[in-house]
Amino acid sequence: MIGYLMDGGWMMIPLLICSIAMVAAIIDRARAFRCAAKIDPDKMRAEVCEAVAAGDVDRAVKVCEEGEGPVAAVLLTGLRRLVDMREKGRSEVEIGAGVTKAMEDYAPRSMNGLEKRLGLLVLVASISPLIGMCGTVTGMINSFSVMAEAAGLDPGAVAGGISEALITTAAGLIIAIPGVVAYNMFQKRVEEWNMRLEGAIAEFGQAVGA
Repeated sequence: MIGYLMDGGWMMIPLLICSIAMVAAIIDRARAFRCAAKIDPDKMRAEVCEAVAAGDVDRAVKVCEEGEGPVAAVLLTGLRRLVDMREKGRSEVEIGAGVTKAMEDYAPRSMNGLEKRLGLLVLVASISPLIGMCGTVTGMINSFSVMAEAAGLDPGAVAGGISEALITTAAGLIIAIPGVVAYNMFQKRVEEWNMRLEGAIAEFGQAVGA
């Protein structure tokens, strides 16, 4: 491995940094989604809506405060708006609309914990092949420089430049491919959570009379 790094030239340094950043981001997001998988948002949503329908807002708030994840955060936002609007004596129609809007506005923020560092994966997957291509260009330049100095085609003399070009190109692709795969897998999980949030908002809105 060290030999490949040395043969690839100085362009392997940014590629090495990209690979470390990609592995760190994948491990971090895998842990985040594994923790999120332990949460049962459907059960929490049912408990909260049942408590609200029964008029026990305090129990609903307690369930959300004890829970974790974006669904708990969004439901807690809706409950707080519900309490606030009821204290102001608003009508049921106004309360339903206000609670739903508050939850919809907060939903993107609640997903920050799952979506962060996904942009890093996209960045690494995008620039790694470009860095590899840049290494290809510099490697070929070195090869032609050697050829010019040798005043002819010497396979042994130009082999180093060609090797550098191929190694950096391969390294860029090797880094980019798992980054793209990981991003798409995590993005699918994010979409699943967004659907759960939409379901929670709709059901909670019905529970408060939206």
